[in-house]
Amino acid sequence: MQHLRAIAAHANYLKRVRACLAEEVACACHKPYTDCDFGKWWYAEVFPHKANFSVEAQALIDTIDRTHKEFHEASQKITELSALGKNAEAKLFETELMQHSNRLIQAILQLDGSDFSS
Repeated sequence: MQHLRAIAAHANYLKRVRACLAEEVACACHKPYTDCDFGKWWYAEVFPHKANFSVEAQALIDTIDRTHKEFHEASQKITELSALGKNAEAKLFETELMQHSNRLIQAILQLDGSDFSS
């Protein structure tokens, strides 16, 4: 999976979570950060090879990793609250989810444009 496909995989996940919020139904689409399509690619193809990247790219890799985990923490909160029928409370985490998503996508795009060599 290349960077643009990674962004698309992330966007599809986000779309499913937001659809649950819009329809006020229990969100059952949450996955651990290592099990989503982005995470599967990230933890197999990029993160284990972080030491092979430039210092600048390594910093971006750390940012992407942290932000991806934060995104999934917000997604988990939404899932838990919606399962309890607390849809209004779940919606309060949508802004947080979107902020993490935007930061994640921006960092991926920066990584795509950075010098990968060490």
